[in-house]
Amino acid sequence: MSDPIKFRATVKGSTGEVRVLMPHPMESGLRRAPSGQLIPARHITSVVLSLNGRPVIEGALGSAVSANPLFAFQLEGVKAGDQLAVAWQDNTGQRGNAETVFSAA
Repeated sequence: MSDPIKFRATVKGSTGEVRVLMPHPMESGLRRAPSGQLIPARHITSVVLSLNGRPVIEGALGSAVSANPLFAFQLEGVKAGDQLAVAWQDNTGQRGNAETVFSAA
């Protein structure tokens, strides 16, 4: 995807709050273009959130998730400066990933 993944990762005490916006069309394969033709299915199937190189959240998605999904998570035991990464793959094999660090709230 041409648009970058957007993050917000902040820490209060030892709790980290993460918001991730993943630009993706998330087409179900059931919608029609103005021409009447079906728009092919294209949706994120897996997401992995890693903290300091270790996967902490793994999820499977389907075609029912809206375009440009926004996810929010809370993680315990994090501190400012910890490295956060997210990676996704869609049903066409396309991949996206991004990294950021936690900042104090």
